[in-house]
Amino acid sequence: MSRHVLGATLYIPAIRPNLAATLADEDLGLRSAVVCLEDSVGDADLDVARGAFAAFVANHQPNGICRVYARPRDQAMLAWMLGLEGIENIDGFVLPKVTTQNISAWLELVMKSGHAIMPTIEGEEAFDIAALQVLRAQLLPFLRQVDAIRIGGNDILNILGARRSRYRTAYDGPLGQVIRDFAATFIPAGFAVSSPVFEHFGAPDVLAEEIERDLEHGIMTKTAIHPEQVRQIQAAYRPSVADLADARRILDENALAVFGSDGSMCEPATHRSWAANIVARAQAFGLESHENITPIMVA
Repeated sequence: MSRHVLGATLYIPAIRPNLAATLADEDLGLRSAVVCLEDSVGDADLDVARGAFAAFVANHQPNGICRVYARPRDQAMLAWMLGLEGIENIDGFVLPKVTTQNISAWLELVMKSGHAIMPTIEGEEAFDIAALQVLRAQLLPFLRQVDAIRIGGNDILNILGARRSRYRTAYDGPLGQVIRDFAATFIPAGFAVSSPVFEHFGAPDVLAEEIERDLEHGIMTKTAIHPEQVRQIQAAYRPSVADLADARRILDENALAVFGSDGSMCEPATHRSWAANIVARAQAFGLESHENITPIMVA
């Protein structure tokens, strides 16, 4: 699955009354959502959340546009979910607090069902490049079922007794090196990486800068916790007309080995992956000018 399909992934507590309506909201344009029974549901509401989730999956009808995932609290809850009527109607599961020690148990549970997974790394191993490399090796045999590797930014910061600043991007704080390590470890191996949530939904200017930094690191999907963030993130994924023109020229089989464009060097041998990503973003989200484009075939 292309990393561009997920777009902004909206996390929705399972106890949200308008869950089904949110997923079906065409104006919102959701491409992926997570029905959460983990951190966003308090212990006192757990039984209500279980009942709401069971009712949701029994009645959910996939629309072929928005991929829907569930986030269980633990492996016991995942086993319960897999036994629910209608569980085949959702696309996959977000696996919380994955480590080198527990990933095998998670995989044993879910791989038989054929669902996709999005493992979330949010413990001390997020700071350990060697541990990330071990996790990569453990997940590689299941690459086709891993829709993204998720960075549990808030849990990672909690280890440090810290919280995201509303005035600076993740790249300007402790998460910066974590994100770089995740990108360098997983993206070259073929995994998509999801950028951590920016919980300050009242600071869109900082979010805009953070999305730009995500794209510079090859990260093209991001967690959202507010509908307005979904709109902003997916609008930011629209490439400019100029970038799409460069990408088409780079992907042209008759392209020169090196050529100039508006004061920049274009070199197909080294820029082909970037160009393919630009074209894929244009296909998925349209152009920065909000124009609709004809789907483009990438060689």
